[in-house]
This record gives sequence, structure tokens and C-alpha cells, in this order.
Amino acid sequence: MKKIVISGYYGFGNSGDEAILKSIVRDFREIDPNIDITALSNNPDKTSKEYNINAINRLNVMKIAQAVKNCDLVISGGGSLLQDMTSTRSLLYYLSIIKIGLMFNKKIMLYANGIGPINSPVNIKRVKKVIDNVDLITLREPESFNELSRMGISKPRIIVTADPVLTTEPVSKDKVDEIFKIENISENGEYIGVNIRNWKHSNDLESQLAESLEHIYNTYKLIPVFIPMYQSDMDVIKVTGEKMKIPYIILSKIYEPEELIGIIGRMRLVIAMRLHTLIYSSITATPMVGLIYDPKVKGYLDYIEQRAAGNVENIRSEMINDRVREIMDNYSECKIKLDNIMKDMKKKAKDNVKLAYELLQS
Repeated sequence: MKKIVISGYYGFGNSGDEAILKSIVRDFREIDPNIDITALSNNPDKTSKEYNINAINRLNVMKIAQAVKNCDLVISGGGSLLQDMTSTRSLLYYLSIIKIGLMFNKKIMLYANGIGPINSPVNIKRVKKVIDNVDLITLREPESFNELSRMGISKPRIIVTADPVLTTEPVSKDKVDEIFKIENISENGEYIGVNIRNWKHSNDLESQLAESLEHIYNTYKLIPVFIPMYQSDMDVIKVTGEKMKIPYIILSKIYEPEELIGIIGRMRLVIAMRLHTLIYSSITATPMVGLIYDPKVKGYLDYIEQRAAGNVENIRSEMINDRVREIMDNYSECKIKLDNIMKDMKKKAKDNVKLAYELLQS
């Protein structure tokens, strides 16, 4: 029985990261139902029960070393793990897991990673020193390839694929109907999905977005449905809602990825900051308006040929309105184009596990 260890930002309740782990586990199990999977998690008990895998505390160095020593493949990812925007401490943590794998001479793969930004010259040297020794790197968009090239990383095999979450299917229509009833969302209404998060440089985002959503409601009769992806999203969502004089709905909890994809599939379009809200939207070919707070958002939108409204640091309601008008004036064409792009992206997303399994068997 082959054994793999997966490192990532798991067990923190972030919908996007949990969707990544769920997708990796599901895709491996489709190829080999007997594969032994261990994830490093902030909440090992919950992770183990939820995904039917082994899980150990992500800070228990002795248990991590033992698991890596006994495994056949170490996977780092997916997600934006190798970046120093969050902190150098976070970057050093993920590099340290890879270094443990190297110490035990294990096969190592960066799985559908988003790379960067890495701004510190010292951190660039740290990353290059470690990552040049892994066996395989798959990347979720071309901008990450450019970031690796900028750092001079070229020794491993590097392939641009797509985010593993793109292999996720939405829940059934009946399940979405059930959720709509719980949330008091009328099946006869038309809606725009909205996700925003707390961000230190967002300036006047809440007021500008509220003004834009009022304009969208008055122009297109689209009722905002706010979609939290992480518990802290609720704070900024409530502030935005309180600034509006139109009907709106805030989902009462953070739903499972498959449920959120189903919910978003019922939206006319989506405005979002968080990357995986945009990814969920693209799975159902729901046209989207990105609000850029991190280069990874622009990188994904560029990859799937979608335009953002602008950066949250200087966003104005008119910028959001202009992008929404572009979509609504050409709605069928936008949806068909996105649907065609996503057919190719979903195939690329499946390449991650195929390449990982080839490495595991080699």
C-alpha cells in the first residue's frame, strides 16, 4: 500500500483550502481506493473524520517526521503556500516540511501550487535552495511559472495545470433547493453572489461595493446574496449590508464546497475577492467580477480570460458597475466562452493527480 503525506493550510475552516484537500483526496481515491493518506492539520480529529484519512497536528514535529519517514510521496499543496505576503514564518513552515522530506530522501511534489509573491531577497534564496531539489511541480496558473523563473528555479519538472478544486461537482438541484428554503431565498428571484474579506489595504471597499450593489439592483433587479468563505468574512459582509437600502441575503454559515458551487450556479453572476469563490463560480460557468487583493486573483482571472473590476486599494463603484454592464450586455456570449474555457481547465485539473500517481509509482 502506497502512502502519501499532504501539507497545506488545512483544519482552519477556510472553504478554499478545505476544498483543495477534499479534491486531492477524492482524485487519489478514484485512481487507487487503497492509498494511505495523511494530512497535516490544525484540527486533526475533524480532518480525519471529514475526509476519512489519517491526520496529525501540523506543529507536531516528531509525528510529522515519523509520517514522512514512512511515506512514499510528500505533497505540498495546493494553494498559495510559498509566499511571504502572509509572513516569512508561514513560508518557513512549508519549506520545513519539504526539507523533512528531502532529509528522508522522499519523492516530493508541489501539487497545483500558486507561487508568490515572494518579495524578500533572503526568502527568494531560501525558496530556490529547497524547491530546486523537489521532483515535480504542478502550478495552477502561468503567473506562478513566471514567479519560479524569476527566482531561477528550473531543476524540477514544472508543468502548468489548474487548481484541483475544478474537479469538484456541485450538489444536486434538490439539495440547492433545500438550502434556498433554509436561507429564505426565493426560487423565483434573480441573484448576484458576493464575497468579500477583511483586507488591511481595502480602504473604502465596503461603501463602494454597497453603492455598486444598489446600482445593480436598481438596474438589473439582482438581489445580493453574500457568501462567506471563512468566518472572518462575516464582519465585513455585515458592514457592507448595513450600508445598503436594498434587499439582500447573508448565508447563515459556511457551506461545504459542493454546496457553495451549487448555490453559486444559481446566481446570475458573482462579484468576489476570494480566489476560491471565483473558482467555484467558474466551475458552473457563472460569469464573474474579480476584486483583486492578491496577485493570485489576477493570475487566475487572466488564465481563464476573465477581467477584474480593479484592485481593492482603489476600487470605485463605477469600476464594478462598468464590468457588470459588460457582462450583462453580452451575457450569453460571456457564459458560453467561460463554459468552453472551463472544459479545458477541468481536464488540466485532473492532470495533477495523474502526474502525482506516476511519480508515486516510479
